[in-house]
Amino acid sequence: MRVIQYEKIQPGKFSRTAFTIGAFDGVHLGHREVFRTLVSEAKKRSLKPMAITFQPLPREYFGKKKGAIAILSFEERKRRMESCGLSAVLVIHFSKALAEQAAASFMDDLRKRLDPKLLVIGHDFRIGRGKEAGEDWIRNYCEKNGIALKVVRAVKAGMEIVSSSRIRALLKEGKLPEATKLLGEPYQLEGTVVSGHHRGKSMGFATANLVWKKELLIPTGIYAAWAGFDRSRCPAAVNIGFSPTFGERQLGIEAHLLGFSKELYGRNLRLTLVKRLRDEIKFPSVAALVEQIRKDIEQAKSVLGLK
Repeated sequence: MRVIQYEKIQPGKFSRTAFTIGAFDGVHLGHREVFRTLVSEAKKRSLKPMAITFQPLPREYFGKKKGAIAILSFEERKRRMESCGLSAVLVIHFSKALAEQAAASFMDDLRKRLDPKLLVIGHDFRIGRGKEAGEDWIRNYCEKNGIALKVVRAVKAGMEIVSSSRIRALLKEGKLPEATKLLGEPYQLEGTVVSGHHRGKSMGFATANLVWKKELLIPTGIYAAWAGFDRSRCPAAVNIGFSPTFGERQLGIEAHLLGFSKELYGRNLRLTLVKRLRDEIKFPSVAALVEQIRKDIEQAKSVLGLK
């Protein structure tokens, strides 16, 4: 799948495209249904299926309150979008100027660059300054400009609509299995491995420590996870929090990779979180902490289906 900076596309570079537009911050089941429809309808019409997205996301650009960061990293969103069969992802740099652009101006520019023949949108899609243009406006614009329009209705899980806000609420409560069902794949954190305090190693449980300076969408605690680097994957028990036994004040993400002893400093590590095992608590002694870590590892093995 090609990843292309939208602003660099010259008129005439593409022809006969099919596209969808959105933040797609979780690439959840609702987004995947939009992609499935896009790819299917594009194939019928011999068009190239593309997704247009933003970096940073609008909520990240404007966000000054908790929950502003994307559910998944940009790299992980691209990977999951590629798995849906798209031929390309066009990335628009989100800015104040873009936020203030009228819907008609944005769509006119898009037509010049992409020669679109099909637009697929979700049921709640809106575009333009102040989200001025909804389904009725978009339908009218498409009819006037020879663009077929497909609107994908809401996808439900149980009685509720699948949405990024619902997924965020589940993540905030640490309900990872429930969030995974709506995402279609487990929630993931990723970062660069750096040198830590080496306390884990001194206790017999060496850890890979991740750089993490962003907000967390999940609660602190102990998690069962899969740790991925390059093309390798290892089971892991992960501590996310402040190590209260040692009085830390800075948030840390420490992954103990089971059956793995090599150094990973400077490498990117992806943590696919499967289940939250317990709260992070302060222990009366290091010995008590070590005993609990052993129990956490056994529980993580059980959750991950290991003997």
